Amino acid sequence: MKLLRTSVIILALILTHAHSWPVSREDPLFAAREDKEDFAREVSYLIERGWKEWQDNIEINDVDVEGSSGIISAGDIGEHFFSSDLILRKFDRKNRSQEYIDCIRVISGAVAKGMRLWQQGYSNTGIPFPRGASCVYTLTPCYNVPVLVNTGSSTGDSEMSKEVLYSYMLYRTPLQDEDVLDVFRSAAESIEKCFHEWEDSCLISDILASGGVAPQPSPMGNGPGMVRGAKGFSGRLTGAYFNAETMRENMCEYFRVASQEEDSR
Repeated sequence: MKLLRTSVIILALILTHAHSWPVSREDPLFAAREDKEDFAREVSYLIERGWKEWQDNIEINDVDVEGSSGIISAGDIGEHFFSSDLILRKFDRKNRSQEYIDCIRVISGAVAKGMRLWQQGYSNTGIPFPRGASCVYTLTPCYNVPVLVNTGSSTGDSEMSKEVLYSYMLYRTPLQDEDVLDVFRSAAESIEKCFHEWEDSCLISDILASGGVAPQPSPMGNGPGMVRGAKGFSGRLTGAYFNAETMRENMCEYFRVASQEEDSR
């Protein structure tokens, strides 16, 4: 009787804690190269759509204009920050496993965090306003000469590096599985590459500057001359967006090379 009671207790404990045991997947996530490529396509285009919405709503204000140079200080690129919600808004979760959904969320979170810190830390001291070099009394309204984003820098530049992006993903991975980590590695490398391509092709433009003080003309002054204390507003990020096709191609190339290396072992 005592033995039976003990057996019943042990069985009860087993049933109580069974839910915490690892469950083997009949269909491992990303085990097939085709699954990885399909994921690459989806996550790339989700990022591109979110990026476009973010970029189209950016406004650059409070730009200091001294002479012919405009100065964007950290924090001047609007208050509309890149968020994971912008990426996930068009994500169709139907018929997706929770692990798949979590992988999309992790990559979205990495991009959102990196771009938020990049945006907050971006500065540029070389925004051209040629008219500001020679004017009298004040700067009459004028637009900047468009310049590439890469002419400035950010204290958050490293946040968009593959190392930092992958570290974010690795810490939050839903599965400690080599195929999942391969997807994260390829995503991190591809996002970094696309980010730098975007910096090299996106323009800062449409900053409308005016005001400030410039020298009076002769005989009361020695103008025309450089303006001081003018301000610029309503600037935009125009031109290229994040390129989903480039990200997808880079991720697929990563999988191809990894597959060849695996086959050669």
